[in-house]
Amino acid sequence: MNALERGRELVVATGNAGKLCEIREILADARVALRSLAEFPEIAMPDEGDDYSANAIAKARAVAAATGRAAIADDSGIEVDALAGRPGPGSARYGGPGLDDAGRVALLLRELAACEPGARGARFVCVAALATPEGAVATARGECAGEILAAPRGSGGFGYDPVFVPSGERAAMAELPAARKNEISHRAVAFGALRGAIERALAPTPAQFVLIRHAESIWSAQERWQGQADPPLSARGVAQAEAVARALAQERADRLLCSDLQRARQTAEIVGRVLGLAPSGDPRLRELDVGRWAGLTRGEIEALDPEPLRRFEAEDPEVRAGGGESRAEIRARVRGAFRELARAHAGERLIVVTHLGVVRALKPGTELENAESITISADELPAVE
Repeated sequence: MNALERGRELVVATGNAGKLCEIREILADARVALRSLAEFPEIAMPDEGDDYSANAIAKARAVAAATGRAAIADDSGIEVDALAGRPGPGSARYGGPGLDDAGRVALLLRELAACEPGARGARFVCVAALATPEGAVATARGECAGEILAAPRGSGGFGYDPVFVPSGERAAMAELPAARKNEISHRAVAFGALRGAIERALAPTPAQFVLIRHAESIWSAQERWQGQADPPLSARGVAQAEAVARALAQERADRLLCSDLQRARQTAEIVGRVLGLAPSGDPRLRELDVGRWAGLTRGEIEALDPEPLRRFEAEDPEVRAGGGESRAEIRARVRGAFRELARAHAGERLIVVTHLGVVRALKPGTELENAESITISADELPAVE
């Protein structure tokens, strides 16, 4: 599973199979994988109190913290007018631990036995909560008004559904088709209102690029311009690559990319051995092509092409270095490549071993020594010119 797929899942913080089924149906078109709490049997759920919101938040937070994944939970109950709003948040515990759903329904009917049909108003209430591992929380409330029947009807649903008729319906909640119930129920209203927060929480974070300039090559040591020529690392460069690998050893790295030129590839292979990642070479990450200037020192280039060198060093975007590539061309190549990488690897942290010209195509004016790095987020990438 890649980072984006992992990001589109939620753990449903309930041990109630009926609730889990309903939530899955309510969120069926949300493009999110809902994982059951049963997959995490080691999680201890918090004790519940007398406040819907506090209960839902506590459950969602506990599961998000324990699993490292975003979690949703709800707390719901039935509030009966003739009982001054009882059982309310204690609906699942109404009558004590010895009662099941049928026993709690029977107790409710006994308490309402003396009530006239017009005095049996009630409402289902639900507060849905979303919590992320980072501590963010969102809640939404839903209600479904109706009245309590004199006797249970229907075999669907769970809890108090057999004795509750929603306003505007003739059938008890337990008699309604699941699709209809999941349009009008308190839970449907609450989770429907929470969907925006769920989408925001699960939206992929921008890709992060750690840009590393390759370690010293034998031509770097001689201050020769390299461009797309292919000199190997020097002995000092190998040591530099090993040092940067050690520095990255404890950092998150989802993918390792590199220019396909030898000095970048060798640096990436050394880094990859420490990170446990195989580098993937990409020719779009090559250095600026400096044409006939490759292998020459600056002094030699100035003697050969004084005016083109002056224009190139003055940041003229159109002059081709040594007849090779212009700054405008490398910017288009590199910026287009990184835009594609950002779309393909949203939410990932990519280590990219490349060249100074590539880094400057993304962040003009950047100064990096061999084996130094900077980090850039996908939302900082410049536009393709």
